[in-house]
Amino acid sequence: MTGAAGSTMECLKCHTPLPDGSKFCYACGADVTGGGTLGASSGTEGLQARLQRLVEGKYKVDRMLGKGGMGAVFLAHDLTLEREVAIKVLPPDISMDEHIVKRFQQEAKTAAKLDHTNIIPIYRVESEGGLNYFVMKYIAGTSLEDVLDQKQELAIDYIQRVLWEAACALGHAHQRGVVHRDVKPANIMFDHDGRVMLTDFGISKALQAASGFTGTGMIIGTPHYMGPEQAKGGTVDGRADQYSLGVVAYRMVTGELPYTGDSVHTILYKHIFVEVPRLSGKRVGTPEFLSVAIARALAKEPDQRFPTMEEFATAVWPEQPVAVPKKGATAGASTSRRRPPPPRTASPDTPTEMTTAPTTPIPRAGMKIGAERKKRSGMGLGIGILVLAVAGVGGYVAFANKGAAPPPTAPQASQPPVGPPVTTPRDTVGTRAPTAAPP
Repeated sequence: MTGAAGSTMECLKCHTPLPDGSKFCYACGADVTGGGTLGASSGTEGLQARLQRLVEGKYKVDRMLGKGGMGAVFLAHDLTLEREVAIKVLPPDISMDEHIVKRFQQEAKTAAKLDHTNIIPIYRVESEGGLNYFVMKYIAGTSLEDVLDQKQELAIDYIQRVLWEAACALGHAHQRGVVHRDVKPANIMFDHDGRVMLTDFGISKALQAASGFTGTGMIIGTPHYMGPEQAKGGTVDGRADQYSLGVVAYRMVTGELPYTGDSVHTILYKHIFVEVPRLSGKRVGTPEFLSVAIARALAKEPDQRFPTMEEFATAVWPEQPVAVPKKGATAGASTSRRRPPPPRTASPDTPTEMTTAPTTPIPRAGMKIGAERKKRSGMGLGIGILVLAVAGVGGYVAFANKGAAPPPTAPQASQPPVGPPVTTPRDTVGTRAPTAAPP
């Protein structure tokens, strides 16, 4: 960002003039703090040197990938396993009370236990030498923010797939007691296959813990994507993530944010009190079911949103419904890997690499996911009719031979048409795949 006559500055992303002291661009939502507490007092080079001293012999820190209000991300080389990793360092001037450090460790390690094909894994969590940092898988890809910056209209089926995969990842986390708290396009990455990969899980909560604040009254997140209850500084659950993903969905469909303003307080006020403009009036041709799903996710009251992310995922992509976890089920290892779900129903833990949802090396607006599915559905229907015809002829012949009517049988429950096949999870660790998004 640059100054303008000492009274304004400019957003580096969209070049919108901003008042001095702004933390976020009111036009595009970018963090314009220059790293928050990672400012001139620490210095990027000084922080990198400090981190290198702490990880000497284990990692070789190469360069900084990005920084923001949540910390700085460095590219490093794992000397033992000989692989590239991303190291995210939280702001160094936070409280280092022993109790606070333990709380940070607890929150961060909970996030590190998440194991889902659409979540960037955390390898290590450390608090040493006055720094709190995460070691994560390095993803050399692009982010949804990068895609949206191209200002191209996104295909509806592309939007469906991205929202579906992100919702499944969030549902997996919510079942295990982890709320993201900072869902935004910069934290939604794409690997080299175009698969969605969410990053920064639990970092907001860990930063909150390391800062010495409790949930009430502490606002951590990005204002443009923040749920009303989060904007009020209240206690949040997974439905706050759903609201944030709803804002992401709104921007993907319309190309603009639902709320803008000249200050953070103005934006937060709108999230709390101002109704979101209808999607149907913003983009002609938006499917009604998608507009309804996004509108419900953006409800002001959490109780008016979808109860789970799995239900939201099903609503945005009805042709690929997701099984809602049973109440009282343990939040341990996924059962879907031991007992595959029915063909048309995916569990939140199933990978999202379906043969009918092709991905591309670089996500693009015109990507299609429905044509092959329709083709296969037509083939399946034709085969089904042929099988029924053959079965009918066979039954007639048997009846004629016996000379008597067969005993009546109970009607079978109708079976749903077989949908896109679901593949088994695959290990993504060690594959080259978006960079840990700069916050």
